[in-house]
Amino acid sequence: MIEVIGLNKQFSDNVVFKDYSKVFSDQKGCIEAPNGQGKTTLLMMLAGLEKPQSGSLLFAGNRLSTPTKTVAIASDRIALPDFLTANQIIDLSVNTLGCDWPHSLVNGFNFNAFLNTRFEALSSGNQKKCQLILALMRKSPYLLLDEPSAALDQTSILYLLSQLDAYLADKPNRQIIITCHEPAVFIEHGFKCISL
Repeated sequence: MIEVIGLNKQFSDNVVFKDYSKVFSDQKGCIEAPNGQGKTTLLMMLAGLEKPQSGSLLFAGNRLSTPTKTVAIASDRIALPDFLTANQIIDLSVNTLGCDWPHSLVNGFNFNAFLNTRFEALSSGNQKKCQLILALMRKSPYLLLDEPSAALDQTSILYLLSQLDAYLADKPNRQIIITCHEPAVFIEHGFKCISL
């Protein structure tokens, strides 16, 4: 369970969250809100990649001193090294995080043919696949996916859904929170719609 208590966040004069509190108790949650309402910012703060001005973020009732060890995230806002190939980026993550090389994810997303392509030269769909592979391979207790179906073809969306099921079947105490503009496919797959 993720709990947000009294969260305040603003960029210059733009107040994104003011004394925001919310409990995310569902194992599979889909945050739905218009653009610019703070969905991605919230995920980035939960992952420890952005800091709030104030407030508390609790995971199973605890503050995480190093969320990046417990929370995996896939988001376009995270800048991956454009000049490296997808293979090099995955290798770097495997070596840094001590994960197994994600052969099955690469195969499942039909990504083998793009491993030797520089990240900046990948299509938006293949960049998304790379981000998802990096997040899923960590097998973290908390998985945050920002617009995971954006730019993906139907086959890849179906594969992603199967992987999310497997992710939870492996360890039922895990939690997945996604953001999505078109949540129908995820709601059909058991995600609970959450208003921001």
